[in-house]
Amino acid sequence: MKLPSVSVLLQNFKSVVTRFPLQVLLALVATGLWCHLAGTGVIMEQNQGLIKLLLFCNLGLTLLLALDTYAESHALSSTSKWLLRVLALALLAGLYFLIDPFRYLTDIFRVALFAFAFHLLVAFAPFIKRGNLNGFWQYNKTLFLRVLISAFYAAVLFAGLAIALFAIDGLFNVTIKSDVYLRLFIVLSAGFMTIFFLAGVPSNFQSLEEEQSYPKGLKIFTQYVLIPLMTIYLAILLVYEVKIAINWELPKGLVSTLILGYAVFGILSLLLIYPIREKDGNGWMKLFFRFFYLMMVPLIVLLILAVIKRVGNYGITESRYILIILAAWLTGITAYFLFSKKQNIKVIPISLFVVAILAIYGPQSAFSVSKASQISRLRNLMDSKSQEEKEEIPSVVRYLVDRHGLTSLHSFTTANLNEIEKKIYAKAEKNKSPNYEIESEKVDTAFALLKVKDMDNSAWAKYVTFTNEESVVNVRGYDGLMDLNDYSQEPKTFNGEKFEIEKGERKDRKGHPQKKVEKLTVKIAGKEAVVFNVDSLARQLVRQNEQKSFKKTGHETFSVPSTLLQMKQETRKYNFTFVARDLSGNYRRDERTFNWLNFGGYLLIKKN
Repeated sequence: MKLPSVSVLLQNFKSVVTRFPLQVLLALVATGLWCHLAGTGVIMEQNQGLIKLLLFCNLGLTLLLALDTYAESHALSSTSKWLLRVLALALLAGLYFLIDPFRYLTDIFRVALFAFAFHLLVAFAPFIKRGNLNGFWQYNKTLFLRVLISAFYAAVLFAGLAIALFAIDGLFNVTIKSDVYLRLFIVLSAGFMTIFFLAGVPSNFQSLEEEQSYPKGLKIFTQYVLIPLMTIYLAILLVYEVKIAINWELPKGLVSTLILGYAVFGILSLLLIYPIREKDGNGWMKLFFRFFYLMMVPLIVLLILAVIKRVGNYGITESRYILIILAAWLTGITAYFLFSKKQNIKVIPISLFVVAILAIYGPQSAFSVSKASQISRLRNLMDSKSQEEKEEIPSVVRYLVDRHGLTSLHSFTTANLNEIEKKIYAKAEKNKSPNYEIESEKVDTAFALLKVKDMDNSAWAKYVTFTNEESVVNVRGYDGLMDLNDYSQEPKTFNGEKFEIEKGERKDRKGHPQKKVEKLTVKIAGKEAVVFNVDSLARQLVRQNEQKSFKKTGHETFSVPSTLLQMKQETRKYNFTFVARDLSGNYRRDERTFNWLNFGGYLLIKKN
């Protein structure tokens, strides 16, 4: 086996760029965006547009790949191919401005469903109204193996280069920061792996239809690993079904996930063995292929019972809707393969693609159906006289506001919710408020308009933030300042000594974490010098502000004098002052402690 020369590699890269120019461009843009975001610490509020663009690069890559392979397999002209590309880019541009995953949680589901649908489209696009089943199988086998090979090569390259960087760091005293390793991973996984995969996408679709090769390793893995595991899995589920039939009880919610998992891996096994299922010496495969869908019948009954239990108690949400349509799809696929003589495996990705697209927009979509279901449930809860049922109202209101916005509650109030929501976002944009503050204000507004008491929040916990009202740090009388706001954990040098700054839980002498107490530790030359108990400072600030202005619900921000955000420690050689820029965390009122605490600021140092 000869290693390819540099000229061959360049020629292959040029071929990929010529065949898939937009896909390569999107891969490079996505790599650059991801590297940039990794360097900024991925602060959501400041990088929403870039993160959204990164997501759409993924969508564009798969959609364009599906359309290009369709054009190639149907021998379309270059003009027709570019027309399809322009239409795809126009669709993506429209979706970019239509979808806002940072404002509504439902749009996160939409992006995920589009990604799933476009990946499925890649699987069957070249074989729409053409090609035989063997060509379809060989094409997807090639893509499947190419993904595995690309991931393996990228992993080996990352391991080798990471070890080389580590060696340079250790042998030549060159400081290589941790984000270099992260960027190396990004370049190889998003850039190299994608382009390497594209180089292996089949182009001769006619030869695929005549190809009869089957990887021996794939046969061994499927026959002796995947199918036996599926059989054991099936036996467990069938025994559980017998158990609930004997006890006459409804199935647990977990069983639906297990059945869907079995169905996914079972169908994958069937697709992997499809070309050799009837060949001599493959009796185990033949048996599995014939009885898989028959054994799915009792499991589908169990799945439907689990779905009814979930939906009956709490109505339909997006995740339950997806569970319902997957159960319906699985029922249809099982019926098709049990009664149809054609046994067309292309039905699997095509039907799933249709289901995914229908679930995104329209009155039948996951979001329209879920919204209508939860509005109906909220109305019934408000009309109920049961105190236990009324306690569920806050969670339903919060769900509707988080997923569908304030306007989803317009039937419960005469207020102009659209105008109120616009004002909330305008105020947030002006003040550069983080997302959690926006969501908290929307939920609080909904509770106030509907006169609902937030039982979920007022009883035990709230999110609080304390900020330094002074934007300038007074360094008079000090000899040095260390910034604690960056994400680097590298040692800092001062007065000829190495200082290490650590944030985290306080530990005892044996290294075991104590109670959740956030601390700031300063080490000099590897030895612990001083420890600032930041948790104690935060709890003191809570006590000072709790009586005078703590609200019952939502997130609160307090601007306090710099003197109240300072802590001092002293050693034989140095005086240290920690000045907090901000402290934020989830405060438990019942235990008077923080579940977790984030903080940033500066460390002032004075030599004695």
